[in-house]
Amino acid sequence: MGVDRWACLASGMAIQACAGLTYTFAVYSEHLKEVLNYTQEQVDGIGAAKDFGACFGMIGGILYNLYPPFVTVSIGALLHFSGYITLWMTITKKILPPYWLLCLAVGVGMGGDSWMDIASLFTNLQNFQESPGTVTGVLKAETGLSGAIFVTIYKAFLKPNVNKFVLLVATTPAVVSLAVVPFIRRFPSDGLDGSQSSVKQRFHFTYGAFLLLVFFLLVTVIVQAVVDDELSSSILVAFAIIMFSLMVFTFLVPVLYRHLSIFDYFLNYQRLPKQETEVAYLSPSKSEENACNSSTVALARIESEDSESALGSNGIVTANLQAVEEIVKVREDANQPLKEDFEKSFEDDALGHLVVEKQEDRIQLSMQEYPNFSLWDAIRGLDFWVLSFLMMTGPGSGLAVINNLSQMGKALGADKVDLYVDLFSIWSCMGRLIAGYGSDVMLRRGIPRPICLAAAYLSLMTGCLLLATGSIQILYVGSALVGLAYGAFWSLFPCIISEVFGFKQFAAIYKTIVSTGPIGAYLLSAKLVGYLYDREVPYSHKNSDTVLNNDDENTCYGRSCFRFSLRLLALVCFSGATVCLVLTMRTRRLYQRLQSM
Repeated sequence: MGVDRWACLASGMAIQACAGLTYTFAVYSEHLKEVLNYTQEQVDGIGAAKDFGACFGMIGGILYNLYPPFVTVSIGALLHFSGYITLWMTITKKILPPYWLLCLAVGVGMGGDSWMDIASLFTNLQNFQESPGTVTGVLKAETGLSGAIFVTIYKAFLKPNVNKFVLLVATTPAVVSLAVVPFIRRFPSDGLDGSQSSVKQRFHFTYGAFLLLVFFLLVTVIVQAVVDDELSSSILVAFAIIMFSLMVFTFLVPVLYRHLSIFDYFLNYQRLPKQETEVAYLSPSKSEENACNSSTVALARIESEDSESALGSNGIVTANLQAVEEIVKVREDANQPLKEDFEKSFEDDALGHLVVEKQEDRIQLSMQEYPNFSLWDAIRGLDFWVLSFLMMTGPGSGLAVINNLSQMGKALGADKVDLYVDLFSIWSCMGRLIAGYGSDVMLRRGIPRPICLAAAYLSLMTGCLLLATGSIQILYVGSALVGLAYGAFWSLFPCIISEVFGFKQFAAIYKTIVSTGPIGAYLLSAKLVGYLYDREVPYSHKNSDTVLNNDDENTCYGRSCFRFSLRLLALVCFSGATVCLVLTMRTRRLYQRLQSM
């Protein structure tokens, strides 16, 4: 089995499946609070340090072009292990670091994930420059599902031992990354992995396998939500085994597609008329070559005979002439004369070479036509600050909703509020897939990618307005829209940044812009939503008809708890959609040029 760019994609998927463990903080945050006697403010501080740890990725992005990708992955694995193993040793009381040092360790661990992310993402974008959105969608969707994958393993094998779960989080990403790091490298696009239609089919099968995994996880979440009692350990183990099998299958599909002839046979067989099924096993070029070789051999045998042996060997000559006549007759019976076959074969070969050359020229032209900004050049331009603003308002608003989704359900008196968080993760994954593949399709049809980004902002705005109604039934729809939009952001931003600023220092520019996301999340979540929530607490207690305990002193109940803050978030999203239209106008010539390539 040859190693090509598809092996790099599969390896990147495996790394990304371990790169979204920041969403598992809720699993061990309460345990951390109890073991170390921390206040809620201190626990929130560790969570903030975790989010700001993504800023360490700026260093990895700046240094990315100085050495091969495997160095970035290896450093990221080391940082991740160092940070989370410190956390594990702290909660098991093997060490007792000061609070600031524990915050730093958690930030370093999250920063390691950012290093691994940039290596797998950027390397695959270089390998698949003709389908940046599709590749980004696959990789970022794995990131979105990583939390659900690890939580499923925790429920099946480790629950309620939180210490072992933290150890799993510390070791698994490092081991997986180091195992696949030899395949994370740049592969030349030499057209050896099939035509453009074959590449599309392989991506379709990869998406199909991934959607099967998403559907299975969605079913497991719904089953656990519907059943009142806890599921038995045997059922949870079965869920985990099936999930792991589907996940491995998803990784193998991009690599094994070419080696499993059943895919090509099935697709080609369905497209051929019934009278041509006998030649379905051979490609047109192969059948042409066999026919040509047969006739050439027969004619060569005739010409090789001298006049005497030819006259004395009429039987041989007659047999050879009959062989040629049979070949011609077969072609005539198929309504394909030999001359037309040779002409058609020549045209097909020329067209095939033209397609390959067209793809290679497109990639080379894209490298020349894309802008090639350095980090300093990008910072001095307006587009950098426009994208930074969009990163703060879009993913920042999404994180503000994520951080308060459980509290929203509790304020409305909903049961099993964790269900909304799990469903949000699933829909976030779907948003990454849809935005990645869909934006590539839209771009081919003349719709620039910033328009897709504006659509994601409008989806997030609609979700916030629905959540502001304070209806439990609407909570499902609102959380789904917010999840779709939040996931779409992480598939669209890498593509837009690479197209606006080029690949010269994409890693550094991308990680610098992404680092503004935690700032927006902190301002919108803690300073806006949190402040307005605390202000509503005394009013909700006065209007509450239920008896409140001491534990409910800082808890808000009712529809008004998040109503005003969610409306403000919707207004922020509307401003982001407006800025997307400005970005569309500024980049319209760039996308017109990309569409013409």
